[in-house]
Amino acid sequence: MNRVNLKELAGQLDCMMEEWRYFVDKSTCAIITIHDTYLGYAGEPEEIPTVLAEWERYEIEKALELLEKWNELIPLPGKYDVNEYGMMEDFIESVQDDNIRDCLYVAIEGRGAFRRFKDIVGRFGTLDKWYDFKNDALLSFAEKWCTENDLPYSLDENMS
Repeated sequence: MNRVNLKELAGQLDCMMEEWRYFVDKSTCAIITIHDTYLGYAGEPEEIPTVLAEWERYEIEKALELLEKWNELIPLPGKYDVNEYGMMEDFIESVQDDNIRDCLYVAIEGRGAFRRFKDIVGRFGTLDKWYDFKNDALLSFAEKWCTENDLPYSLDENMS
């Protein structure tokens, strides 16, 4: 039986980019990424440029295949659904040192919160703890998402 690899899913959830679409194929449990450009070309074949690099032809073919099995695809949640800001708040709550915790709360106020947060956790030598915390939170989120979408999953990296 195919299973979603939770570590792979958590990694994908951590690095999603604008203008890209992310899915899990219900039949294979594979994580699929495709750029909006190629989905657009697949939806409107008359717009496909005549001169393309081989890799671009491959991406368009992949997009055409995705459109054929669209009902088998489950879109991954967006970056706002994943809520890294909430993860930072939860991490701050877990910090025992009052001074570090206070500095982190100040760091996440306003624009540039993510950069300042990482600067402060780095300055206090807690960057590894943050990455471990974030990784655990992403794995938990991925597991919950798979359960909500009736997708079998595994932490075993050798299973697919």
